[in-house]
Formats: sequence, C-alpha cells, structure tokens
Amino acid sequence: MNNQEVSWFLLNYIAPTAPRCNSAEFAIDKFNAATASQLDVFAPSFIEIEQHGGEVKRIERPLLFHYVFVRGSEETVKNLCSRANGFSFVLNHSGDYRYVKVTEAALDTFRTIARFYGNKIPCYATDEVELAEGDLVQVVDGDFPGLTGRYISRKGSRSGKIVIAVTQFLSAVVYDIKADYVRVLEFAKDSKRAYDQIEAFVPRLFKALRAYHGRTKLDASITAPLSVFCRRFDSLSIDNAKTDAKLQLLLMTASKILGDMNLYELARSRFDRLCNNITNPWGKALTALLIGVTDGDMDMLLSGKLLIGERTERESKSQSQLREEYDYYLGATGLSSSVTKCPMIACAF
Repeated sequence: MNNQEVSWFLLNYIAPTAPRCNSAEFAIDKFNAATASQLDVFAPSFIEIEQHGGEVKRIERPLLFHYVFVRGSEETVKNLCSRANGFSFVLNHSGDYRYVKVTEAALDTFRTIARFYGNKIPCYATDEVELAEGDLVQVVDGDFPGLTGRYISRKGSRSGKIVIAVTQFLSAVVYDIKADYVRVLEFAKDSKRAYDQIEAFVPRLFKALRAYHGRTKLDASITAPLSVFCRRFDSLSIDNAKTDAKLQLLLMTASKILGDMNLYELARSRFDRLCNNITNPWGKALTALLIGVTDGDMDMLLSGKLLIGERTERESKSQSQLREEYDYYLGATGLSSSVTKCPMIACAF
C-alpha cells in the first residue's frame, strides 16, 4: 500500500480537554499549521437545546459520537494520531487494509444524510427568521416559556419582542413579550404575501449557497431561514405559473443545501413541469446559477452569465445581486466568446 496515497480515514476523536473549542476541526487546523500539512476533516454535528441557569441555548453535538473522517496520506494521518490530541485510527478487522477507509463517493452520499440531520433546528431565534401573520408559535425562551399563540406582525420589530394572540375559550388575549427562541408549530395558511416572501428569500439563499459551494459548516443563522422557507412553502399552491416555477426552483435549491432529498425530488419534478413559464433572461440566469452551483455544472454557469450580458445603469437591485453572484463564482473578467448556450438551459426552457 502506498503511504502517500490520499484517502478518507475513519478516526476516533475524543477531545483531551472539555472546552468546546477543542473540536475536531480546531485540532486539525492546529495540526496543519504546526506541520505544514493539508488534512481535511468532516465531523458532522446536530443541534439540540439545553437550559443553563434558566437560559436556553442551542448546542452542537457530534452526530457520530466519537467518529470523524480525516482526509490525507496514511503517513500524515499516522503523524496526527501519534500526538496527544485525541485522534486514533479505527482498525479494519475484516478488510484488506489495516485502517478503515471511506471512498469519496461514499462520503459524498453520507454528507447529504448528515446535512439532513445536522440542519434540523429544534427552535428558531426570533431575529434570524421572518415570521408571518397568523403563524402558530410557542415561546421556548423568553418572558413566558411554553406560551402558545398566533403571531401578530408588528412593523419594524426586530428587538426580540413579539406579539402573539392566545385564544382562551371565546376570547383572545394579546401578549407583547420578549422571546429569544420560538418553535413554529403551524404556518399561516394565508398566502397574500407569498410573492414578497419569495423575493425576500433570494438573498438569504445566495448566502447559504456560497457556504454550500465552499463546503463550509452551515451555522443555524444560515440554515434557519432555509428551514422555515421550506416548511412554509413546500405544499403551498400558487396560481401564477411564473411565480410557482420560481418557488419550486428556490425550494429545490434550499432543500438540497439542507440535505432534504425527498423535498428536493418533489420540487424538482414540479419545476420540470413549470420551467417553460420562465421566459425572462434574468429568470433563466437565476435558474442557471442555482442549478449550476448545486450540481457543480460549470457550463451551466457560463451559459447563465451570457444571458445577462454586460452591466447597465438600469439594473434593479435584485439583478445587481444576481450579477454579483456570477462574479463570485466565475470572476468578473468576462467570458470567452467561444462559450455557447448550455444544452441543459435550452432543454429546460
């Protein structure tokens, strides 16, 4: 066996000390800096809530208990495990190699599963999601933990205070209370603001997409808006075919980032039926960007940028944001004139 061959190894990791800063990622970064190495680590986690001193906090827990995946040569990983840093090999008692290894394809599949569990959020901070009038919410941490009622919108309120109406027998009592964390038990059925909510979601999706593309860890402030959006709109019926097509595009992108492949497949099938209703070049360019990045399709991205042409002074804010995303993924230097329309875009529309 070639000790310099780069592979993914399954390792044990038990932090030598208690502080949470001693994560596997932190330990690998420290090792890389000290030895000029380039090990990669994948240590999936999930979120649960804990109460300390009357205060509720969201805590990350290891999804696989003490197991993590580390990518590097066997020689470098042995060097890692030889140090008093909590890492050790998992022995392979039935295979051809001494240590348990995982293929790139198998790990990619597991990443999707891990994202699904890791991005499930038990409660939301009131300043990281947009509640809608009529949502049924329960206070998790605030003035009245456990209080359940319908959310009442209050313009400009981002102070951690919310207004909810609690039905009691034949009347409703309105509470104006402080709430740091809430659960959304039921989403309002009224879709009068659906178009505005869909448009407002796009910049948040762009932020999450960059993190997904860079394979960086998605914290709750990024995934919470995606989770709420998917839960709110996954079964919503919209009469306008163009808006519905855009909604399905956003749902399939958000659900893929979150690892919810059931919702992704459902939204993808709906989008395939509706995509012919997207006729505007900017709408097609948004489609090319989202599918191109999530599928890793560079030709799709290149073709999408051709659709928006050169920058003009008359571009709207949303158009400028879309152009900025193309510049982020492709660079702002322009494209070769030899690039032609991507066949996938031609088929989709």
